[in-house]
Amino acid sequence: MLSFSPFLIGVLFATFGEVKTLYGEGDEYFYDKYDGKPAFHAYVKGNRPFSGNDILKFDEVLTNIGNNYDPLTGQFTAPKTGLYQIACTIQGHRTSGVTFQIQKNNERFDLGYAGGRDWHAVTRVLLMQLKEGDKVFVQHRVPHRKETVAGNRHSYFSGRLLQ
Repeated sequence: MLSFSPFLIGVLFATFGEVKTLYGEGDEYFYDKYDGKPAFHAYVKGNRPFSGNDILKFDEVLTNIGNNYDPLTGQFTAPKTGLYQIACTIQGHRTSGVTFQIQKNNERFDLGYAGGRDWHAVTRVLLMQLKEGDKVFVQHRVPHRKETVAGNRHSYFSGRLLQ
């Protein structure tokens, strides 16, 4: 059975005003009203070469509350100071490994590696204290490696302001 995290469901449906999210088994629901907090969720559309110092562009944007994620640059810009949850899943295409880092401005915040086995993926979920204007993005980590990121909704980047 396919299951989605409450965070993901909430982000995807936040634009409809009232969010109804199922938590766990049974009939317990949590209702939350969208209150102007920025949130975004975007996928890599097609399989993408990834090498050098490339910034990965997640160009299939499903949610962009506040329009703070730019699919042309692959960067999220914090519109206000606060605590943000940032998440990404990166999957290698076929047997391609993928080395990446999550950058806060021009400093490495976190590292990730999707091993070079059949369609291996890795997910990173982070809490980041951001100031207004800070930029967060996913960048290639080992410049001499030429890798391929799996697209078609296998690799995503998302974030939301918590407080």
